[in-house]
Amino acid sequence: MKLRWQRALVKLSGELIGGRGGPLDAGGLRFCAREVGAARNAGAEIALVTGGGNVARGSALPHLPPTAGHTIGMLGTLINGLALREALTEEGIPSLVMSALPCPGVAEAVDPWRARAALEDGQVVLFVAGTGNPFVTTDTAAVIRALAVGAEAVLKGSKVDGIYATDPETDPAAQPLLRLAHREYLTRGLRVMDGAAVAIAADHGLPIVVYRADREGALVAALGGEIGSLIA
Repeated sequence: MKLRWQRALVKLSGELIGGRGGPLDAGGLRFCAREVGAARNAGAEIALVTGGGNVARGSALPHLPPTAGHTIGMLGTLINGLALREALTEEGIPSLVMSALPCPGVAEAVDPWRARAALEDGQVVLFVAGTGNPFVTTDTAAVIRALAVGAEAVLKGSKVDGIYATDPETDPAAQPLLRLAHREYLTRGLRVMDGAAVAIAADHGLPIVVYRADREGALVAALGGEIGSLIA
């Protein structure tokens, strides 16, 4: 398959990693690693940002001050990144973990120049701990990291197959919006992708694909422009 985007930043939701086996499900980790391996075999250069909702979600900790809750959420993405690194290693895929929060001996500091070199060398770069700041989503972190490493697109993978004007779980007549402009997405107040992230992407002409990632071959299909909703 011909890929539409050769270098991509893939944002994976934490729910893809979590599962019946707990917050770090062995099957979920293995599946994600194999999807990344298939993308590399197809010729893609892949950087990853994971959500952390399977471990801890800051918005679900209202009994804590927001800064503490958001920091805990960022640490959840660090845990996911370390687990994914091990899963990638088991698949024979070299990877590099870079953290926005200092974690010497566990992950390197975020360095976009080193990350670019690693991507060119065939490594998968895992960006963890969001932006290192509270009140900023991992969607926004994904867009910022994508721009920093020269990614051609951000692919947001979850268990939702695209962008809908209404919730398909409650509206059986809901139809996917296959393509829309960044500004249209923001004007309509859609919520699949964080609005701040879409606004930054709009300023830099960065495409975003929202696709369902829990099916075999989905990442390669999304890279080829065959599935998902495109914001461009």
